[in-house]
Amino acid sequence: MTEDVANIDRQQLMAEALQEFAARSDEQLDWTLGLVRHRLGAARRMGVPVPADLASRVSRLCEKRSWPLDDQEQGA
Repeated sequence: MTEDVANIDRQQLMAEALQEFAARSDEQLDWTLGLVRHRLGAARRMGVPVPADLASRVSRLCEKRSWPLDDQEQGA
């Protein structure tokens, strides 16, 4: 049961991090784009819902930089 609690805590922390990323402007998001891309992938693997607006903005910014998205991000 403690493992379940730890997973819930990690999922909650990830959800809060995604909300912080979503609140950033495109310029701020672009500055940390690599980190945000990896966090989106990790969130999906953890089963944490990724805000659609954030996923869309990250996808657009990655296209602007010609950065490929990983397979899970492309399916979003």
